[in-house]
Amino acid sequence: MMRLAPKSRDKSSEEPDFPPAPPPALQGRYLALSRAYMYWCAGMLLWTILCVRYFYITFQHWNVDIGLGLGVLLVAMIVLPAFLFGGATWHKRLAWMTILLCLFAVMWAYPLVVVVLGTAVRITGGTYRHHGVEPKEILRLVVCVLTVCMTLWTDLVTARAVKLVRQLYTGDYEASIKRGI
Repeated sequence: MMRLAPKSRDKSSEEPDFPPAPPPALQGRYLALSRAYMYWCAGMLLWTILCVRYFYITFQHWNVDIGLGLGVLLVAMIVLPAFLFGGATWHKRLAWMTILLCLFAVMWAYPLVVVVLGTAVRITGGTYRHHGVEPKEILRLVVCVLTVCMTLWTDLVTARAVKLVRQLYTGDYEASIKRGI
């Protein structure tokens, strides 16, 4: 059984020996995760653009600045791993993706709370009772639905990344291939 974790920490070797490519048993899943991460980043960028548009329409200038900062961060998340880590440094790209996905999975708590509280206030205030809903409220509902979808998508991609890292660390991926996982 191959294990990618360091066997022992001696002074001659500071980093574990990683193969130049993901193990054949996990190579397809690693590539699928990389594609899912790229699609997730594109979805996040779209979500950010819609949020910035909504914040601009509703004169929430501080949130516009936060959204623009998030957009810049997302572009960096897409570009940096692609340019810095590839080929023999595939394990660093996987670590980068996993760390950032875990951070974003935690970050989604705030938008979900805002969506739930904002929707509750609008429902109790009667915003959605009449037939003539304003266009900015329709955009808000679209952003709310996308927020919930992006939260679930983030959790799914994060779970896949964590599972792959765990299998690489413990070395049990060959058994998982025999079981069909």
